[in-house]
Amino acid sequence: MTLSIKQPWDIPDLDLNGFKYKFLAEGDSWFSIGENPPWATSNLLSAMSHEFKKNNLVINCARQGDTLSRMHQMWHDNNFTRLLDAPYLGYYWDALLLSAGGNDLIDACLVDPAETDQSKRVLLRPNEVPRNATADNYISGGGWQAFEVYLRANFADLVKRRNNGVNSKAALFLHTYSRITVRNSPAGNALFPVGPWLFTALSKYQVPPKVRQSVADALFMRLKTLLLSLANSAERIFVFDSQDPAIGVVPAPPGSKRVSNDFQNEIHMTSSGYKKVATPFAAFIEKNI
Repeated sequence: MTLSIKQPWDIPDLDLNGFKYKFLAEGDSWFSIGENPPWATSNLLSAMSHEFKKNNLVINCARQGDTLSRMHQMWHDNNFTRLLDAPYLGYYWDALLLSAGGNDLIDACLVDPAETDQSKRVLLRPNEVPRNATADNYISGGGWQAFEVYLRANFADLVKRRNNGVNSKAALFLHTYSRITVRNSPAGNALFPVGPWLFTALSKYQVPPKVRQSVADALFMRLKTLLLSLANSAERIFVFDSQDPAIGVVPAPPGSKRVSNDFQNEIHMTSSGYKKVATPFAAFIEKNI
C-alpha cells in the first residue's frame, strides 16, 4: 500500500474518501529536502511512501526550500494553520505529523560566540569551560534551559490549537533525530555550499576536535530526552525514537566528506538512511493512531 504525498494546493482535486488515514505534516528538512539539487536526497515522508498497510494520504506543508524551518516558524505557514484551524474547509485529519526540534537546536548552536549572555546560547566559550571538561561542560546550563522552555512553549501552543479546534481528535506524532557525525560535509555544491552546521558551530566556539563528537552526542541526547518527554498517550501524543540502535542507521565516519554510510551530508540522511527509519516509524504510527 502507499502513502500519497500531496501539497496543500492539490486538495481540491483529491477524493479524500479514497484513503484510510489522512495526515497533515509540517516540519523541517526531514520532511522536505536535505540537499540541493532536490533530487540528490530524499526525506522521511517519501521514504514512508510504501511502508503502510493501507492507502493513506499526507498533505505536506514542509515545502521544498523549508530546509531550516524552526518550531516557531510553523505558525507563519498559512497552509498549515489554515488546514489545522479552519472548520469551513471541512478537512479533518486523523493525525498531525511533526518534524521539529533538530534545526532549532542547530540554530541555537550557531549563535555568535560574541553573545555575552549565556542564556542566549547553548554552547560555552573557551574561557567558560573548566579544565578537563566533559562533553556536558561545553553546554550552557542557562542556554539549554532557555532552549527547552522555547521548545516546550511552542509545542504546547500546537497542542492547544489542536485541542481547541476542529481536529481535536487527531493524534500527534513526532520523531527524534538519528545520531549525526560532526564533519565538514555541507549540502549544495562547491560553488554554493549550505552548511556544514555543527562543524561550523563547534569550530567557532573552539571546541577541541577530539571532543566535538562527544559534545554533539550530548546535545542530541538532550534533544532526544526532551522530545520523548513530550509523549502523552492520554493526549494522543506519540514520539518515535529514531535513535534506537535497532533501527540500524549507520553514521558517517569522522572526517568523511559528502555521502558516507547512511548520510548525504553532515545532518541529512541518504534515501537508504531515511528508509531504515521509515519502516518502523510507519508501523509505530499505524499501531498508535
